[in-house]
Amino acid sequence: MLRNLYFVIAIIAMSGCDALLSASISDICDEYPQMCQDLNSDAWCRAEKSNIIKNRYNNLQAPSDDTRYQLLLNFEDYKDCISKASQIEHIKLREKTSDRIAGLITAERELQRLARDTEESEDPRLLYYHWSRFASQPHLEKFLAYQEAGQLETPELQLALASYYLKIDSELTKRILFHALELVEEGAAVHPDILNGLTNIFVNDGQYEDAYIWGYVALEFDVKNLDLPELEAMLLRNGSSSKTLKKQAEYYYEAIKDGEFRSPI
Repeated sequence: MLRNLYFVIAIIAMSGCDALLSASISDICDEYPQMCQDLNSDAWCRAEKSNIIKNRYNNLQAPSDDTRYQLLLNFEDYKDCISKASQIEHIKLREKTSDRIAGLITAERELQRLARDTEESEDPRLLYYHWSRFASQPHLEKFLAYQEAGQLETPELQLALASYYLKIDSELTKRILFHALELVEEGAAVHPDILNGLTNIFVNDGQYEDAYIWGYVALEFDVKNLDLPELEAMLLRNGSSSKTLKKQAEYYYEAIKDGEFRSPI
């Protein structure tokens, strides 16, 4: 449903990449082999496996909605990776292929289990997850209630909120994404989908100067998959120049980086 908006839940994976606890992967697998043995044993999807093992360990040590949420995202990433790897057949070692298929089965099983375990959670990220993945209206209503109460005041939750409004109200979506940038603290990472989202909305609304500004800001933050030359070509076709726009973009970039950005609308 919202796969096209991702724009989102990678969303929140940024906060889940660091383990809450400092045990190494090898230490965890030695002490708790059940946390590792149901994943593929070869070198494929190494980063995705590491995140799963770390968060499995974290959840064992201190069970929480946060670690269960991170595991949902981890297993989604792992499923995407291992499903591609499982289609690559080893010529000499065919058992490697079946090992990857076993990992894919693990991912599907764990996603179903974690979805059941978090269905009653009131955590806004999990409410959003259940709506965006399963179109659950009750979860959406609870998530939007957090908005009304002013309790979605983080960049990641504003990004989630923007994905809901994207097809409903582009102006409101812009304001939400700008507010997400206002909430970015000095020196913090900026989720690329905030900047990509702004750029794409301005393009879709035919506001090519603003699209170029936010495309340039995205480039400054090393956002990938952005066609800035095409945006510049759009400007030229509309008789605009990029020189002044670059200065505005650099101003926004510095303000965001310093945690001092204020919405222009």
